[in-house]
Amino acid sequence: IKITEEEDNFTREITEFNNEYGLTSNRDLLIKKKVKTEINDLENEAVLLKNEMESMEHKNVQLNALQLQKNELKQDLFTLQSELKVIREAERTTKDLEAEKVQVTEKPQTDPECLRLKKELEKCKDDSWESVCETLQTEIEILQMENKTSQCLKISL
Repeated sequence: IKITEEEDNFTREITEFNNEYGLTSNRDLLIKKKVKTEINDLENEAVLLKNEMESMEHKNVQLNALQLQKNELKQDLFTLQSELKVIREAERTTKDLEAEKVQVTEKPQTDPECLRLKKELEKCKDDSWESVCETLQTEIEILQMENKTSQCLKISL
C-alpha cells in the first residue's frame, strides 16, 4: 500500500511537472505561441518607439524653431541695447547743452566783463549819439559836394 501510494504520488508530481512545463503537450505549438507572443510584444514596442521617435523629431523641429526665434530676439536685444546707448548719450548731451544754455543766458547778468561793457555802452549811448549824428551829417555833406565836383569835372571834359 505504501509503495502504491508513493507510486501514485510520484506519478502525480511527474504529471504536474510535465503539465506545468508543457512537456506532455505539443512542444512545437507551445514554442510557436511563445514566439508569436514575443513577436507581437516586439512589434508593439517598435510602434511605441517609432511614435516616440516621431514625437522627438517634432519636438526637435519645435526646438530648432525656438532656437532661431531666440537668436532673432537676441539680435533684436543687441540692436535695442545699441539704440538705448545712443539715446542715453543723446540725453546726456542734451542735459549738458541745457546747462550750458542756462549759463550762457545768465552770463550777461553775471559776468563782470559783460557788465562792464554794458555800462560802457549805456554811457556811450547817452553821450555820443548826437556827436555821431553830427559827424555823419558832415560826412554826407562832404560826399555830396565831392559828387557835385566830380560831375562838374565830367561835364567840362
